[in-house]
Amino acid sequence: MKKILTLHLFLIAASALTFAAHGTDDDIVREIEIRRLDVLTRSVSSTPDAAIFRDILTLSFDNSGVYSLYIENTFGEIVYTSTLPADGTEYDYDLSGIGTGLLRLVIEGYGGEYEGYFQLLNL
Repeated sequence: MKKILTLHLFLIAASALTFAAHGTDDDIVREIEIRRLDVLTRSVSSTPDAAIFRDILTLSFDNSGVYSLYIENTFGEIVYTSTLPADGTEYDYDLSGIGTGLLRLVIEGYGGEYEGYFQLLNL
């Protein structure tokens, strides 16, 4: 049941993003909402800041340590991996070789695990 609900929500998000993408200009920086997967109670923690502009993913995380990041396609296949130093600096990642569609960004490290969804367009 959980898999069906997750798939259903994923398809709704993909439909909404596809609909929204057709009415937008590719020269707009789109913010990616990042959420923490392993929620801690009674804790204040920052989340990474992420945005996509065309094929460039920009990430910044004001924490400490080095985080792993990977991007999955709609089939759950990892199509991109890298690292993110969590030092508050903005880092750019060129995603031009990974294709288009709805993608899942995962950032994990000592301070937790985070995810966000975004779409790369073929315009």
